Amino acid sequence: MVKKIIIEGNIGSGKTTFVKYISENIKNSTVNYEPVAKWQSYTDENGDNLLNNFYSDQNRWGYTFQNMAFMTRVQDMIKPCSTKYKFIERSIFTDRNCFALNCHEMGKINKMEWEIYTDWFNWLSNEFDVKPDGYIYLRVQPNICLERINKRNRQEESGIPIEYLENIHLKHDEWLLNEKKVPVLVLDWNCSFDNNVKDVIESFIKKL
Repeated sequence: MVKKIIIEGNIGSGKTTFVKYISENIKNSTVNYEPVAKWQSYTDENGDNLLNNFYSDQNRWGYTFQNMAFMTRVQDMIKPCSTKYKFIERSIFTDRNCFALNCHEMGKINKMEWEIYTDWFNWLSNEFDVKPDGYIYLRVQPNICLERINKRNRQEESGIPIEYLENIHLKHDEWLLNEKKVPVLVLDWNCSFDNNVKDVIESFIKKL
């Protein structure tokens, strides 16, 4: 049976680089990157893509984006693979516990939208095999995340305020530092790769 390990972390925490490292260094593994290109492929009448619209106007696009993110993450989770380990960049649980929840608490997703989203989440997460065997949490301070966001210069992310990153950081901590049902490997990812990170990852996944 394939072991599913989710790579979690704030925007700009280094998840994509980490997943690429896994693809090159962890044997018998498949990796799924976050489907950013898929989100960017949906455009409105003005040619603005969904990711850009979400960051520009969460009051209007919060619910729409979270539904799209939810759908594409489920598609990644249930995609078959023949390797022993499957590493996936973020999950539907990230959205519920961090991004969608933050939108709801900030009033960007209203009460009715949140109830629909929650019902949809509960049904689909029970119907499909989307529960992970483990999480790897790349824990990075928000100010460092912002520096990395500015460095990679993705157009849609140019206006992300530090306050938003602080909220998302807090949501990740509240969730993953207190997760009891699924094993969590927390890595301090404020600096560059540690020389022994490969051994740490391999030791973690072997116990799953």
